[in-house]
Amino acid sequence: MPVPATMQTSEPSVLTFPEPPSAEMRIRLADVGSAGGLQAKWRPHVAWLEPVLFEPSPQSAQNLRAKFPEAHVVQAGLSNAVESRKLYITKNPFCISVLEPNEVLLAEYPNMQAHFEVQRSIDIACTRYDVLHREGKTPQPDLVKIDVQGFEYEVLQGFGDLLHGCLGIELEAHFYPLYNQQKLLPDLISLLEPFGLVLRKIEYVPHFLGEVVEVNAFFTKRRSQSKFFDGRQRWIHRVAEQVWQLPSR
Repeated sequence: MPVPATMQTSEPSVLTFPEPPSAEMRIRLADVGSAGGLQAKWRPHVAWLEPVLFEPSPQSAQNLRAKFPEAHVVQAGLSNAVESRKLYITKNPFCISVLEPNEVLLAEYPNMQAHFEVQRSIDIACTRYDVLHREGKTPQPDLVKIDVQGFEYEVLQGFGDLLHGCLGIELEAHFYPLYNQQKLLPDLISLLEPFGLVLRKIEYVPHFLGEVVEVNAFFTKRRSQSKFFDGRQRWIHRVAEQVWQLPSR
């Protein structure tokens, strides 16, 4: 989605993290849709992260490795199947997706319509996260961030049972379909609920003439379940709440 220049360049204030149970402890953060690299909110704390970034383009993956040497960059697209999919390259690179833009709905937002104009399409190889995990190429994720323009549901399906061990998820979601055949926020809530992941906060994204079309959504394990966490899980859960600025009550 188009990001205002002020949002792209702003840096968050450095937070004081809760102390980890061990100085060697790292948070395994899977970042899907990471063309811009590690999010600014996490960069001050990179020493405590084990970031895994996903990028299907060979050149973009190489660029990420050069810019973020501390991250493990996986050259792959994620889906709910091992498959080849078309990637629709749009005029605004923040709108690129494996789903076609919904031209009927976008016609209602003339300020945004041109951003979603498809310039061309390419074929990309996709796989499931849990397949990569079984192959030893990715870790069990502690936290997940997904920004794949309407394809979040399918990417989450590809994590499979690994979501049971996931403590928090940040993703972009929609109340109305900007892309054809995309799942909406209620679908994502239903998908994550069996894994004990519940919606904690939504942030309004102001691109659609004052209408609530797109949001950033934050999920964590239920706070009532924290009594069952070990020390490492409790620390990660607290860190996620702090970095994501989640409500405490």
